[in-house]
Amino acid sequence: MEKGVIPPVHSEEKKDLEQEFLKIQEELPGFKEHELEEKDVKQAKPTHEELPFELVHRIIRATCLVALVVWFVLIVFLSIITLSNPFNTLVGLSPVLLTIIITYILVDKYHLESGFLMIFPFIFTGILFMLGAGNLLNGIDYKTLSSVNIIFGLLFVMAVIVHYGILRKKIKVKEVKEKEEQKLIIKLDDEAGIKSFVSSIEDKSKAINAAIGRVYSVRRGGTEPLRKKIKIDAAHYNEFNELKHEKPEKRNELAINLLRKIKERLELLQKPEKDVFDTEDFASLLNLDRNPNGKDKIIDVLVKNDKDPVKAYYDGALEFCNDAIEELEKE
Repeated sequence: MEKGVIPPVHSEEKKDLEQEFLKIQEELPGFKEHELEEKDVKQAKPTHEELPFELVHRIIRATCLVALVVWFVLIVFLSIITLSNPFNTLVGLSPVLLTIIITYILVDKYHLESGFLMIFPFIFTGILFMLGAGNLLNGIDYKTLSSVNIIFGLLFVMAVIVHYGILRKKIKVKEVKEKEEQKLIIKLDDEAGIKSFVSSIEDKSKAINAAIGRVYSVRRGGTEPLRKKIKIDAAHYNEFNELKHEKPEKRNELAINLLRKIKERLELLQKPEKDVFDTEDFASLLNLDRNPNGKDKIIDVLVKNDKDPVKAYYDGALEFCNDAIEELEKE
């Protein structure tokens, strides 16, 4: 008697779950380990210092420390040239200190590195300005210091956002390339092999679809019909799950046909928007770095408007399809 057997999820239920996943546009999934055999590839276990976010966090901490030093020097400098009380200058520049602290917490602890952070210099400076206007900051030139606070705060936040984004993108691209450079052997002769194969193509399809969902989102004027024209149909990679019900001698042929369907959709992204979308499809698009006449390739629009390394994900998916088709055709 078998123990701990988990009842399978019906294909229809799984399809609904996948479609729901794509609609809510969850975070871009990372490439999982494919559990496919590797030839002559030895991977060293990464040390603590090599962990991606640990490196990024150390850089962010260093950036905040430098900002604090500059803040302190600025207090001394302004106190000397204005002949004012250093304590008053410190109070007047406290919005910068609060901005540095809040930014550090949100970026280092919670990985929030969006433009939302730029609101904090205005909030803290606004409080200072209201206190000064209410005659609660006697001896403090709150008007001049408010300008300094906003300029310093915005420059600091922008530096952190840009620096963080560049580091994260470089690390992700490196991770993706390392995984894609591995020599993969595909096996569809048992359920474990099929599961590994399905997992790999599923991850790549969801990665591309998630990027499409973010760039051509509703808030940017995108529509569901527009996204549907370029998204990889969830039904295609869901069909891979049905391979286990087919005879072993038919699995390769069916897998190749499904891979070709996905490859065709990936190649569609190489076309200009105007060749894929109707004029009314992209006429309402807003806040996107793209040619207004639809002359840019869709993949280029995705790359320019998404903070994640979409090109690396796309190249990995296309390369996987080509390699998998070639590998399966040999068998």
